[in-house]
Amino acid sequence: MQHEVLYAQCPWGLPLSEKLLPEYLKEMNYSTRMVGKWHLGHFKAVYTPTYRGFDSHYGYWVGHQDYYDHTSQENPLYWGYDMRHGVNNVSWSSYGRYTTDLFSEEAVRIIQDHDDSQPLFLYLAHLATHSGNPYMPLQAPAEVVHQFDYINDTRRRTFAGMVSKLDESVGMVVSALKEKGMLDNSIIVFSTDNGGPTNGFDNNVASNWPLR
Repeated sequence: MQHEVLYAQCPWGLPLSEKLLPEYLKEMNYSTRMVGKWHLGHFKAVYTPTYRGFDSHYGYWVGHQDYYDHTSQENPLYWGYDMRHGVNNVSWSSYGRYTTDLFSEEAVRIIQDHDDSQPLFLYLAHLATHSGNPYMPLQAPAEVVHQFDYINDTRRRTFAGMVSKLDESVGMVVSALKEKGMLDNSIIVFSTDNGGPTNGFDNNVASNWPLR
């Protein structure tokens, strides 16, 4: 918003004058569900997802988090737990479980429980493959990382595990739509907020090849 990203302590957010996609879709009788990263402001309740057009939100409000303990550290002064159901319910039961798995399971549950007489808009905003906190930026389950032992660079190996879990999530969501009989009447949009930092920035090791 003209300066830098929204940090946890910022007393502002995406202006309330902006009408968001889920608000338009609710006028068309859609069920609007959000899973994952918000990062558009949370200093007042009216800036959070369930006040901006979503019927439900499970996920976190800030820019990143640890993949297992779900804390966010932005500098030594700001560090706290951020995993929520809606505005008032902190999801302590999520502690210790891999974020990508949590979001995948919630997305599948939403699809399975959906009343398909009503159209569904599901916004699934994964943490993966964003870096976590500075002390442990790249994280994936050990058994998944082990599948990529042929990659010599240990950080690239972990990153491959993170991508693999994200790929698995896509498969789970598509399968859930198919089993529910919704796939033939669905539009699936894949998007990213930016290219992947290749080395150094956020301690990441992504590759944007063949792009710069």
